Amino acid sequence: MNAGAPMAAAGHFAALLEELRRGPGGVVNPLARLERGDGSLLWEGANGRARADGDEALTPGHRFHVASIGKTMTATLVLRHAERGAFGPPGIDARLAELGVLDSRIVARLSRRGAESFGERITLRQLLTHTAGLRDAMVDDATSLGGPAPGSLIGRMLAPGGDPRRCWEPWDAGRPDDAEAGVVNFFLNSGISDAALGAPGEAFHYSDTGFMLLGLAVEHAGRAPFHSQLREQLFAPLGLADTYLAYRDDPPGLGPARQPESDCWAADTPCLSGGVNLSFDWSGGGVVSTAGSLIAFLRALLQGRLFERRGTLATMLDWVAPSGLAPPRSGVGLGLFRTDSPCGPLIGHSGAWGAKMVFCPELDLYFAGTSNQSHGPANWHWPFLEAARRLA
Repeated sequence: MNAGAPMAAAGHFAALLEELRRGPGGVVNPLARLERGDGSLLWEGANGRARADGDEALTPGHRFHVASIGKTMTATLVLRHAERGAFGPPGIDARLAELGVLDSRIVARLSRRGAESFGERITLRQLLTHTAGLRDAMVDDATSLGGPAPGSLIGRMLAPGGDPRRCWEPWDAGRPDDAEAGVVNFFLNSGISDAALGAPGEAFHYSDTGFMLLGLAVEHAGRAPFHSQLREQLFAPLGLADTYLAYRDDPPGLGPARQPESDCWAADTPCLSGGVNLSFDWSGGGVVSTAGSLIAFLRALLQGRLFERRGTLATMLDWVAPSGLAPPRSGVGLGLFRTDSPCGPLIGHSGAWGAKMVFCPELDLYFAGTSNQSHGPANWHWPFLEAARRLA
């Protein structure tokens, strides 16, 4: 219990974590944090062991892999560069082909369907809203969507003879025709880019590949590595010393199996203790953080403190509902989603390991945490928000 919540309320929240851990799906090590809009702590808690290779209890302050929550951070950097004119007068409506991020021949290969090539038409805005028509190299292959599909990057990692310990680079411009040279290289040379889902702007399809391309655009615009821009523009100014891009900006003292980060589980496999390398997602979701730091980031973002212009945040939160966007998502912004919940709309992002970073305007409440499990309940955070509403 903490001083910010009555004993009964704290016990109720703790019971929700215990229920999550003991209930269907067997979530091994969840943690959660709730903060009021004024920054005061309502409750935080954790349940289970931090890692499969040790006996340390999980704590609310443990670092965890946030997965796709990192896309919000990538989008923030893109918008910061747009503010200073790095993408010219079109800003986020600039076409990737016009920015010099990739060779024109590579851009033409990014999105093809039959004799048609759509790559030259893809804009930064379409990448930010997952409407560029790109498949997701992480879980899609040329014929299947999600799963992960057998020919996807993760599908191949998990297949017999796959190499889950391999460290991936995002893109190797010197080996554009080598599928093993990097994630974007894999996308271009495994048939996935030749199976575009449609023309840019036609429909929504969630794509880590699009955010990998945005990471390359950030590096090109900032003339600095992506991880150093995250640190210098976002994490350091906000005092988020426990937040970093994994495998690229790791803190001193990290153990060989990434101790003391909390394990994230894929089915029955504890990824970090088991030696699985999670370097493949980079600007699509490679950040490690804590629940408290995620809330600090989201609060600063939604208060407009990470941008120079007031209108930039409004642009980020300009919700659209393209064809293909499925409930509970009711709107996609630029690196953020609006999601319907029993407590009203939530603004934020989720990650593949059950990570959550959301703000509930109706309750003036922030929530962050993780179930640390790829196959856990999707909306496990809703009961915590409902409990906060009842106890208010």
